[in-house]
Amino acid sequence: MTTAAIICEYNPFHNGHLYQVQKIKEELHADFIIGIMSGNFVQRGIPAFYDKFSRAKTALECGLDLIIELPVRYATSSAEYFALGAVYLLDSLNFIDFLVFGTEDNNLALLEQYATLFLEEPEDFKILLKNHLRSGLSYPAARQVAASNFLSSNDTKLLEKPNNILAIEYLKALKKYHSDIRPYGILRRDSGYHHYKIDSTISSATSIRAHMQENGFDSLVCHAVPTSTRTILETEYGKSFPVSLDDFSDMIFYRLMMEKEPEHYLDYHPEMMDRILRYLPESSSVEHLIALVKSKNFTYGRIARYLLHLLLDINNVSIEASPSYIKVLGFRKSSSFYFKELRCHSSLPVIQKTSHYRSILNAADQLLFEEDLHAASIYNYAVRKRYGILLPDDEKRPLLIV
Repeated sequence: MTTAAIICEYNPFHNGHLYQVQKIKEELHADFIIGIMSGNFVQRGIPAFYDKFSRAKTALECGLDLIIELPVRYATSSAEYFALGAVYLLDSLNFIDFLVFGTEDNNLALLEQYATLFLEEPEDFKILLKNHLRSGLSYPAARQVAASNFLSSNDTKLLEKPNNILAIEYLKALKKYHSDIRPYGILRRDSGYHHYKIDSTISSATSIRAHMQENGFDSLVCHAVPTSTRTILETEYGKSFPVSLDDFSDMIFYRLMMEKEPEHYLDYHPEMMDRILRYLPESSSVEHLIALVKSKNFTYGRIARYLLHLLLDINNVSIEASPSYIKVLGFRKSSSFYFKELRCHSSLPVIQKTSHYRSILNAADQLLFEEDLHAASIYNYAVRKRYGILLPDDEKRPLLIV
């Protein structure tokens, strides 16, 4: 039995994702594909375009066998902790053969070199990095220049590409945990994460979301996604989604005005907080606030993640801790044998029915799990406020089986 895993958001699941699933089956002859998927909030610090159960259903219908939810604290964290949390979950399952990810450059050996460098951080590299930071470069730019000075390869342009950056973080995490899971890169076929226009049948999730925000569901979207996604987008657009960060503006602004200890939340930085409070009175929405606060030192993602962590009450104490449970969102009925294998082999407790978590987890782990429940409740509230639709509470939601 060959088992492959994908760390994903599927926001939404599109033809590029379907291509990746097909390549996994063709090239690795995988019998079983697991997705570690972000829940209702994603790594860029924004809410998912539509809810996690709908996205999980699409993924299962399009070829994945099992979807596990990445806890919200890791799903909304920096690329480093996003990868560490997801890889730790995969490694704890004890039967994953391959971790598969998309890259913009088909050069796994070079990505491995960068992963080793960034994980080990030899003293000479640290000195170079500090010098470049002192010269006024942002951290990503300083790291890129330091890497070009340190390694024999001059091909550091790959460090500017988001999927390569994530791939390096996955490789770092595999090395850190001394995992036996083998990495496997698949060259992306779409126009890239930051491309905002649908221009082919394989386009990025970013371009699909941006197009739908402007034009709704139309023929361009229809041709960029598989049938399962198409059905959800066509029937639910304007009824239960899209959900945007601005749907949480009032809640976030209230937290900013009332919070007495803003330093307690993940991704806090004092200079960034000063800018947030300076521009808050003139901001009409969260997106407007982020646009005003954004600078060379503080990216959109960094600001959005902090504001989201403030909203969701995710503190900065426990991010170094590893995930402590497996929360299953759903699986394919035809793959029930492998689901039983997961329960037999996992070194972490497996939660199938959310309402049972108190009898499965210890007190500390219950608090972490309740972050996920809290996040889901806030997301559901925003959906209800905007669309008048009441999404089922997580504790009452049955396991998804397709």
